[in-house]
Amino acid sequence: MHASRLFALPLVAVAMLPFATRAAASLMVDDASITDAGHCQLESWGRHTHAGAEWTAVPACTFADTEWSLGVSHLRAASDTHWALGAKRVLRDIDRRRWGMALSAGVGSDWRRLRGDDWAINAPLTVVLGASDRTLLHVNLGWARTAAARGRTEGIGMEIVAAPQWSLLAETARDATRQRSSQFGVRHAPWRGASVDLLAGRVHHQRDGHWITLGITLAAAP
Repeated sequence: MHASRLFALPLVAVAMLPFATRAAASLMVDDASITDAGHCQLESWGRHTHAGAEWTAVPACTFADTEWSLGVSHLRAASDTHWALGAKRVLRDIDRRRWGMALSAGVGSDWRRLRGDDWAINAPLTVVLGASDRTLLHVNLGWARTAAARGRTEGIGMEIVAAPQWSLLAETARDATRQRSSQFGVRHAPWRGASVDLLAGRVHHQRDGHWITLGITLAAAP
């Protein structure tokens, strides 16, 4: 399972959690899959940046052929808490083909406002590369509106199975403000339905735009 698929947005933290920074779940670029029907999962991650620590939890469940998620993110230094509600539906199942596509939408805001002032839509595409099926290419194209900006969002990422239970991750994405961010790292899957991501990233052209993220995903096994 892809760690960023709960919000199904290329830069949910730019567009949703929180609205002034970067990153979706552990990853910025979404894939074209969802959790299994009738099952749930929990993503949580901590991110250390120059501005301070950020903590996020995102439970999600799939029913009616749609994955529904509700995320909460807290920026400790600013004492800000944000929420984001997301929905994602698969249009073409990658499990049966060499490529898959999905469509997702999200709305969110500061915890003190429940209006949902900010929103985003995204179309993730996942392509299986090579005959060994060890490499996945993820491409995102979407649109976001926040208090700071509105515009097209885009991203591209890769997952490469390097060894049993270990994968290499690399991605780059652009948010609605045209700011580009990139990150790379590793994922360890100790057992089915669980994964741990360790990632290092940066916002391009920002002196203090570096971060380190530790993400954990726990899902109910089908």
